Parts: sequence; structure tokens; C-alpha cells
Amino acid sequence: MYDILGFGSELGDTADTEVIKKAYHKAVLLYHPDKAQYKTDSGKEDRTVFLKIQEAFNVLTDEKKRRAYDSQLPFDESIPKEEKVIEKMKAKGDGKFFKLFDPVFKRNARFAVKKPVPELGDMDTPIAVVNKFYDYWINFDSWRDFTGLGCEHNPDDAGSREEKRWMQKENKKKEEKAKKNEMVRLINLVTLAQKLDPRIAADKKSKKDAKDAIKQSKEAEAKQKADEEAAIKAWSEEKGVEAVESKAELSKAEKEKIKKAQSKVRNILRKLLRITGEQGHGSGEYGIISEKDLEILCEKGNIDDLNTLNNAMGGEPASKDSALFIMAGTAEVLKKLEEVKIEANKDEEDDKIAKEIRRREAAIKSTSNYKKVEKVWTDDDISHILTAVKLYPPASNHVERWTKISNYVSVKVSTDAVFSNDEVIKVAYKATH
Repeated sequence: MYDILGFGSELGDTADTEVIKKAYHKAVLLYHPDKAQYKTDSGKEDRTVFLKIQEAFNVLTDEKKRRAYDSQLPFDESIPKEEKVIEKMKAKGDGKFFKLFDPVFKRNARFAVKKPVPELGDMDTPIAVVNKFYDYWINFDSWRDFTGLGCEHNPDDAGSREEKRWMQKENKKKEEKAKKNEMVRLINLVTLAQKLDPRIAADKKSKKDAKDAIKQSKEAEAKQKADEEAAIKAWSEEKGVEAVESKAELSKAEKEKIKKAQSKVRNILRKLLRITGEQGHGSGEYGIISEKDLEILCEKGNIDDLNTLNNAMGGEPASKDSALFIMAGTAEVLKKLEEVKIEANKDEEDDKIAKEIRRREAAIKSTSNYKKVEKVWTDDDISHILTAVKLYPPASNHVERWTKISNYVSVKVSTDAVFSNDEVIKVAYKATH
């Protein structure tokens, strides 16, 4: 039918309705029966060609009829062989994939219900566009019509209604099988293309490398932490807990190591908190917290505390790639900040108390006739001691702890006295036993 309208070997989508109409009008002018060359020897009109032109026009301008007709035309259903594609890609590079598959997809696109049909693209096509291409073909809706194709029975030749229905039913089975085979063929095409597409392979490798990098980073971080904890434990067992707490006993190299570790973990925390600001969270210099709060956090939080906060927000990998940042982890930061603020306020109060104690001690030393009077502890005094015991829980350096307790009690129960550690300890012991 395309031939009789002058289209040569052009098929289906290559000619739209308007083009067909123009071809039809041209053919009518050329082959109309009243032309001399299309009359019989007796002078009668020869309508043979003209009727074929009319038939072609009626079929090709009716979408349903045209699709049924186009579906019956010869069509190359071949799909590239996997082994052949792999072999050629190895020999000539990834570009060969597109040369082999692009014509196949374009060939099958002529049966697409949904237009426009996306193109396969090339190596520079973004992976998101590539994924949309395959999504389209996975859900490809084909108008290819297999009605009557290869059917063995002609219902018009049936001798009865029952035979006609049987013939129609058998023909229907063949049509449905052909349609199913067509869908399987297209699925095989898409599956094979996805499997061999160098862009998808590159994307998978990139994601795997990123995942492996994060895993390796976490494993290295965990190993480093475990090694450090084991070393500290072995060292503390050798020299005792108080030796660990006393920086005066650390070697220069050990002090430098601790200083570097502290600097590293604090820098990671700063970078992670800057991300909260970049993402529009909070109004502080570091997003959710101010610079002042950050300094308090770095000063009061030990390495383990800061490492825990950093890991909650994605750790060192997230400080280098904000895509790995975990916003939920900032809740731990805010919680810890409240804790260290309480501790900072407590330290500030301790400093004021210590300053007052130094003033009192200086005053006592300047009084040559000062004589210490035995203190009579009242219930109110003892309640201050018990409060101080709770306020300053047991620590590795018990001398420092009881000094703070004694200073606190001295300020709370007297306006000029300074009570010794031993004195306060005795009262506290009796009050709790």
C-alpha cells in the first residue's frame, strides 16, 4: 500500500497522515481513470489502479487499520547476541555497545504507543536519563497487532456457528501467543542492554567504590580506636589509673600524640557542624550552635565524647562529603552540649569558690594570732556536705575531688573558715554510714 502511494520502501512512522494525504492527491491526479492511458481499447475506464489507491488511502489514514496493516509487514525482530556484543566491546571499546543496540531500539520504537520515544544516548548521557530510558522500555506499550497473523483457520469457511466459534477461538490463542512472544522478545532486549550497558556498569562500580571507601574508613577508624584503647589500657595497667590522668607523667611524644588526636577530632566536629549551617539548620556560626558553644563543647568534651558525636553525624567521611552527613546525629550534639554547659557552669562556680578559698587562706596567713576553732557541724552543714558529695561524684583523682567538696562546704557553711579534706571526709563518712 505504501508503494502504490509512491513511498517506495518507507514504512509505518516514516510518513504521517498529512504526508499520506498529499501522496494520495498526487496519485489520484496521476492515476485517475479518466486519463487516456487508463482506459481500455474500447474507451472504458480502467479503475484497477485507482481502486488500489483508494484502498491504500482508506487503510493508511485510519489508525487502527494502518496499525493492523503495518503489523503484517516484514520486520527484523533480531536482538544482538550477548557473546558477540561482549567480544566487540572488548575489541573496539564501549562505544560499540551503542552502535549495536541503538538501531535495534529505534527499529522497535515504530510500534510505540507513547511518544516521543527516548533515545539510547551515549557515554555522556547522565545516569538518571539512562535509567528513565530503561524504565520506558521496561513498561513499553506496543500497538503491534497480530490479528490474523499465521492463523490456520478462516472463520468465513466454517460450515456452522460452532465451527466458526472454534476457529475464532483457535485464532485468538495464536494471536495471544504471538503477542506474549513479542513481549518476551522486548524484555529480553531490555534486559540484555541493561546488563551490558557500560554506563550502568560504571555507575554500579562508582557506588560500590564509594560504599567500600566508607566501609574501609569505618573499619580503619574502628581499628585505630581499638588499638588506642588497647594501648591506653595496657599503659594504665602498668602505671595505674592516676598515672593516665596525670599529664605531668606523660612523655613529650605522648603529649603530642594526644594533642594531635584532640585537634583532629575537634576539626572534624567543626566541619560537620558547618554542614548544618550550609543546609539551613540553625542560625549560629556553626549552624545549630554558636561558636562559643562549640568552644565549650571542644573544651569540655573528651576525645571519646567528640568521636561519638562525630560518628553520629557520619564521621570523618561525612566531613569530606556532605552527602554522607546524618542530620539525625545532631540531636546527640545538642544533648551533649547541654551536659557540658552544666559542667562548664559547674567549673565556673568551682573557680569562684576556689578563688574565695585562696582569699580566705591568704587572710588567715596574714593573721598572726589566728587560732582554728573546732567546728560543730549542724544538720544544715551536713546537708551541704551530702549535696557536695553528690555534686562531685567519685573520680580517679580522689584528692582533687575532696578538695572541691571541702571548698564548696567551706563557702556554704561559713563566711571565713577553710575546712580541710580530712575534716570534711570524716563528717561525710559518719553522715553516710
